[in-house]
Amino acid sequence: MEETSFENLFMENFPVNSNTNLTRTGSPTLDNSPEDLKRHRLLRSPYAFLLLIFIASRVAYHLLGVRFDARGLNWFFQFLDPELLRHNLMQSLFYLHMQPPGYNLFLGIVLKLFPQAYAMAFHAIHLVFGAVIACLLFHLMRCLGIGVRLALTATALFIVSPGVILFENFLLYEYLQVFILLISAVLLFHFFVRRAAASAIGFLVCQFCLVMLRNHFHLVYFVAIFVLLLYFTKHNRKLVAGVGSALLVAVLALYLKNLLLFGQFVSSTWLGMGMPTIATEQLTAQEKEHSGQLFPVSDLLVGAPLSAYRPYITMPAKTSIPVLDQELKSTGAVNFNHLGFLEVQKIFMKDGKYVLRHYPIAYLRSVTIAWFAYFLPTGDFPFFDLNMPHIRGIERFFDIVFFGQFKDAWDRKALRKMKAQGAGLSLVLHTGIFLMIGLPLLFIFGAWFLYRGVRTRTLGTPQAMLIGFMLFNIAYCTAIANFLSSNENNRYRFPLDGFFVVLAALALNQAWQRFIRK
Repeated sequence: MEETSFENLFMENFPVNSNTNLTRTGSPTLDNSPEDLKRHRLLRSPYAFLLLIFIASRVAYHLLGVRFDARGLNWFFQFLDPELLRHNLMQSLFYLHMQPPGYNLFLGIVLKLFPQAYAMAFHAIHLVFGAVIACLLFHLMRCLGIGVRLALTATALFIVSPGVILFENFLLYEYLQVFILLISAVLLFHFFVRRAAASAIGFLVCQFCLVMLRNHFHLVYFVAIFVLLLYFTKHNRKLVAGVGSALLVAVLALYLKNLLLFGQFVSSTWLGMGMPTIATEQLTAQEKEHSGQLFPVSDLLVGAPLSAYRPYITMPAKTSIPVLDQELKSTGAVNFNHLGFLEVQKIFMKDGKYVLRHYPIAYLRSVTIAWFAYFLPTGDFPFFDLNMPHIRGIERFFDIVFFGQFKDAWDRKALRKMKAQGAGLSLVLHTGIFLMIGLPLLFIFGAWFLYRGVRTRTLGTPQAMLIGFMLFNIAYCTAIANFLSSNENNRYRFPLDGFFVVLAALALNQAWQRFIRK
């Protein structure tokens, strides 16, 4: 059967309908009747239909006033000075210690290629990501035998939802992370279908990109993925071992570079700056007064300029390296990559450890806030202030109907005031109740479906590996986000939402098949 160019891009051999047999090798089986062959050709059209929905929805949102927001390039602490990215990229990336270098490399390349029209370039790249994300998400559902109509509906709802639109029009690494996670899942599935070397290499490169993208993806994450892939691989094991080892050496090189230059075996030195959020800031005024052991610097906001911390630290000598010496970026924002912040982090770390030892209740408060924020709707993020007013009505509709957020949570200061006044359980109405119930149930369903399928040998190896990869990432990223932060946790959850949508569609597909059988 002749393949279309689009199908070659996203591989072949996806299940044709919800009753398609998934063999132990993962390849679906089809009857050879003319009717089935005709249906097989017709079922390629959903990709084109999805792209039409994608284009139409983006045009509609643009008409409503949604525009790409690149303001963060000048102010977000994760980004290096735009002038250094334009004119001193490689040196700045080498001496970057507060973040892994991947996203700043991406920013620097775009700024060099499009020095004036960079916002338009970033928008175009995000639109390409969005179109591919739509196709990947649908393809993953078909790989798991989910019916075309259900897969199409679930994918369409996801790609037109306001939260996805807001992240697509926002310059931060979440949207790129969605893209990498989904393409990783597709490559992993097809590696176990075809045992193709290209799929294995592509999958491992994607994991390497995640480690270089953000510090959530630790060295431990890469090692765990690499070892598990090697364990379950029966073909091309030498190739997988060789490519994975080379990429592991590259990851270790980043960690060793930071150890030798900055004294920390990490990909990011930001952990110390995050300690106030999960520890000292959660102390009550009475607890802070009684402790008597905290440094005065703990009363300062984490985003304060280095000059505010100068009385409490020994300023390092100048290095003649701009990214390490500049206290402020050319935009006026604080340069948190200054060497002085390494001293600030040591103080925050000491205070944080003290609070965790003597006031563990403060950390429990942090975890509670983290889980509350984790279940907030996708679009509930204060930095969406540019585009949110244009689509507020649509966003509230999705928040109520799909997320179960019955009271608005946009004003975080009002929520903190309610919490301080002992609002208690009434605060639950401000988070996503459907998410609070549904996401844990979807994870449990996925684990049960995987366990049952492996135990009864009714689930093919590619499908088992795909579900296992999704569950592993959901568990890993959720744990990292909710136990090491308590601020923007729904933003940290967003890259996992595609996997949750696949699990939701799989659960509905299973329920429908059981209903039909009965």
